[in-house]
Amino acid sequence: MPEPMLTDEQENELIRQVFNGKLDNLPNLSSKIVRIFTSSTFTDTSMERNTLMQETYPKLKEYCREKHGLEFQVVDMRWGVRDEATDDHKTTELCMQEIDNCQRVSVGPNFVVFLGQKYGYRPLPTKIEEKEFGMITSVSAKEDARLLNQWFKLDTNNMPSLFVLQPVSSIFTNFTNKAQPRLMEEDQTQWWETMGKLSRAVRFAAMELFKQGLFTQFDNHRYNWSVTEQEVVRGILNAKDNEDHTLAFIREIRNINVSLLR
Repeated sequence: MPEPMLTDEQENELIRQVFNGKLDNLPNLSSKIVRIFTSSTFTDTSMERNTLMQETYPKLKEYCREKHGLEFQVVDMRWGVRDEATDDHKTTELCMQEIDNCQRVSVGPNFVVFLGQKYGYRPLPTKIEEKEFGMITSVSAKEDARLLNQWFKLDTNNMPSLFVLQPVSSIFTNFTNKAQPRLMEEDQTQWWETMGKLSRAVRFAAMELFKQGLFTQFDNHRYNWSVTEQEVVRGILNAKDNEDHTLAFIREIRNINVSLLR
C-alpha cells in the first residue's frame, strides 16, 4: 500500500527529528527494487543456495526487469563479508542491518529462509552489560574468568557500561595479515580454538546462573541462540506484514543420523 500523505505539521515534526539526529520511523522512499535477504544454516543448504544463485535468481532478475521494470537483488551473507567484519565480530550485526535494509527498500518479498535439520552457528556475544559480566565471571572457573577478562574490556562510554569483545587482531596480530599466509593461518587456528573456549565458558556460566535463579530462561538463551534464529526473529517473527513479504522453506530428511551432520 502507498504511504499516506503527511500533514504539514507531521512533515515539520519529521524534519525536526532528523535535525536532532533521530532517524527512526521515517517514511519509506518510493522504490523499484525487490531486495531479498536469504537466511539459512550454511553447510546443510549449500546445494540449494548454489542452485538458486546460479539458475533461479538470474531468471527472477530478468523477469522483474522485463515484466515489471523492477531491479531484483539478493543478499546472501556467505559472500561479501569482509575479513575486517570477522576481526571486529560484526558479522551478526551486518546480517541484522541487511535484513533492515531489505525490509526498508523492497517493494515485494524481503526475507526468505531455508531451514533444514541443523540449528546453525552460535556466535559469541559481542557486548555484555557490566553487571551481567560480573555475574558470569563470578560463577566461572578461574581459567575461564581469566580468558574472559583478557578478551572482553569495559567500555564506560555506553549507558549502561558494557564489556566489549575485542578485535581478534588485537591479540592475534596476524589474523588478517594476507601478506604472511602461514602466520595468518596459525593465528586464525588459534582464534577458533580460543573462541570455542570462550563460547563454552559463557554458556556454562549462563546455565549456572539460570540454575541459581539469577538468569531467566531468555537470559540463558541469549548466550546460546544461533545467527539463523536471530535472523528469523528479526526477518519474520518481529516483522510487519510478514505474511506478505516473507517466505520459509523447511526441508526435513527422514531417518537421517543428525549426529553425523557437520
